Amino acid sequence: MIRLAFQLWRSKWGFLRLLVACFCVYALAADAPARFARMQLSALPDFDYLAETRALRAQGRYGEAVMVAQTGLESQPANAELKSELDSTIAERDGWLLKAKRFGMGALSGRGDSLESLIGAVAADFFVVGDLRDLVVEGSKQMIDGDSDELVLTLSLVGIVTTVAPEIDWAPSILKAAKRAGHMTEAMMDSLKKIIRAGDKPQLAHVCEDVAGIAKKASPGAAMRVLKLTDSPEDLARVARFIESNSAGAFALHVTGKEGALVLKGAGKGGEDLIIAAAKKGRAGTHFLTGPAARVLTRPHPLLGLAKAIWKGNAEKVLARIAERVDPRAWFLLPAAAAWALLELGLLVRRLRPQRAAALKSRM
Repeated sequence: MIRLAFQLWRSKWGFLRLLVACFCVYALAADAPARFARMQLSALPDFDYLAETRALRAQGRYGEAVMVAQTGLESQPANAELKSELDSTIAERDGWLLKAKRFGMGALSGRGDSLESLIGAVAADFFVVGDLRDLVVEGSKQMIDGDSDELVLTLSLVGIVTTVAPEIDWAPSILKAAKRAGHMTEAMMDSLKKIIRAGDKPQLAHVCEDVAGIAKKASPGAAMRVLKLTDSPEDLARVARFIESNSAGAFALHVTGKEGALVLKGAGKGGEDLIIAAAKKGRAGTHFLTGPAARVLTRPHPLLGLAKAIWKGNAEKVLARIAERVDPRAWFLLPAAAAWALLELGLLVRRLRPQRAAALKSRM
């Protein structure tokens, strides 16, 4: 045993090369399913930012149109046509804002059936008038037949209280508009009602902060539609963190919708990166998120534990960059690594065999 160890030590560099070759084979083979999934996603056609911006602008959804155009310009800074569309959208949006403030149709009814009325309803809430209006309307219903909207009534009270805290004053207005426009799930409404009935002010404040954060990062309209993707304050907090920490987060959820929200709910940082990558492929990318390949990409990389031990905080970025470089060349790198491992094994066996034979002769 001691003699064998000595022989291995004399062949240490060959043994070390064999270990490196075997590690390369393992790393390339272990990442094969994820590599095929990444290549499948990469082969999908890119998202048409210009067409989506024009469609949103035609619908009067200016905040989301600006968000999509800005995201597109981050990856296509030389796209003059998209830049022109963005400038036109901003100019048209500002014109509609002035008209909405002049007519104030939404401020009178508090309903968001159109762009103008939605803007008016939110604008009125900023000046407390809208909250007082809702208190009078819903309070009167409660007194007459007990059929008021409990959620709108309470959010109006919250809106008056948060007037002294402008940083979250968006939230109650957006929540009320989302409720009236049907952009809030039943589960989320039930969750908010439970919070209100329990008098859980810190939890309600967290909800308001999350909604306000989304509105500031994206737009009030986008924040209202994001509520359709959440069923609980925890879901909302997860979405808010995603949008606030990723410049393309709001765009990604705008494109992928419920499918993206489901991936976000069940995955970590890898899931966030996947949602953004899929969103840049449009409808085909959204469909990709529902398939088995997406589940492969949300699993931790087999080497992540080792990498984290060496490069804390940067392991996932390092592995992602390496994968980007390796993926197109893996078709020949894996066979080459396997051939290298076999060659090193043969050389090591050939070197050890004469030494072993000589040791046996000396014993005889």
